[in-house]
Amino acid sequence: MRLIGLLRKTLVENLRDWKILIMTLTFAPFFTALMYFYFESAGQEPHQVVVINHDEGTTAADGRSLNAGQDLISQMMSARRADGTHVLQVLSDGNPVAARERVANGTVDLVVEIPRQFSYILQQHRRREATGPVPVSTYGDPANPQYLAAAAWCDAIVYLFAATEADVPSPVEIDMQTVTGAASPSDFDLYVPGLLALAVIMLMFTAAASLIKEKDKGTLVRLRISNMTTFEWLAAVTLTQIVLGVLAVALTLETAIVLGYEPSGSLIAMVLVCVLSSLAIVAVSVAVAAWLRTIFDLMTIGSFPFFILMFFSGGMFPLPQIRVFEIAGRTVNVNDVLPTTHSIVAFDKILNRGAGLRELTFEMAAIVALSAAFFVIGTWLFTKRHMQGTGRWSAAVQ
Repeated sequence: MRLIGLLRKTLVENLRDWKILIMTLTFAPFFTALMYFYFESAGQEPHQVVVINHDEGTTAADGRSLNAGQDLISQMMSARRADGTHVLQVLSDGNPVAARERVANGTVDLVVEIPRQFSYILQQHRRREATGPVPVSTYGDPANPQYLAAAAWCDAIVYLFAATEADVPSPVEIDMQTVTGAASPSDFDLYVPGLLALAVIMLMFTAAASLIKEKDKGTLVRLRISNMTTFEWLAAVTLTQIVLGVLAVALTLETAIVLGYEPSGSLIAMVLVCVLSSLAIVAVSVAVAAWLRTIFDLMTIGSFPFFILMFFSGGMFPLPQIRVFEIAGRTVNVNDVLPTTHSIVAFDKILNRGAGLRELTFEMAAIVALSAAFFVIGTWLFTKRHMQGTGRWSAAVQ
């Protein structure tokens, strides 16, 4: 009964601090929508390519006129992504110097120059009368993030077009297979697991606030002399934050689904990973709250561990793999000490690869082990800094 009373008290206090609660529940869904519109606008924009066609054309074996350079430009203009959007926006320019200046000032991503003998050499290859390559030149700026993608698309189109026109069969046939057999996920799909982890990380503010307020408002003194144990207090805070964590993840995932995301995998596994991840964040929050004294400290100094969890868990951008050791055939890296690293991997396996509980054994074990470690360290620090001198509380944690 005492635990139920503490649980009700903790939940009501979280509702009273509605500003922190709203921030916790809506930050990740807002960020999800922001990332979706960013990738949506980036994905719809075609690469700007200037094609300089010097091809003089030739006569095909059947007597018709042939300009392979113009046909290649048509192929570039018709290239589309899986969603139907154009890959390249092809611009014509007869001045190579002016075209390269446009690359230098960033108005175009790539310049492609088709040689004068393009059609002739391809026809010579078709007749098996030529052995030399067809020199197609490209010019771009490596500092432009769109350059490599534009060059890759143009290279692939040129290779396929030339092989077809020269009637040269490819010596290699690529047999593409995937892990799940599904289509390749979009950039937004790959970010969703990290965004779900972000929803859980936001619990650090509400969890730490629940601990700090008791000391900041002086109620910790009355709690010290009551019959409540440390375990009961932390259990009430933890259960409340787990409820908020599941709600925050559900709101974030629903936002992604509304924006077109199609999840897969086990719902039970999803909920279990969410609960364990929320438990881990509460454990981290106990350690964070041990070093803070006021809510102001939480919103300022507490932002530092928040950004460590957010950016060094591997959810926002790829991190270098700094190997520490290997266990059971798995490499353990430096950032694996953060439980959210394993949460992101687990969310990705469930949502993007259709994994179930059996495939998540390592990640869930890591989250539980790290949660226990952070709870032990955090409880010891919080007791030492804020609860010393009270026999009842000291005995409860021994």
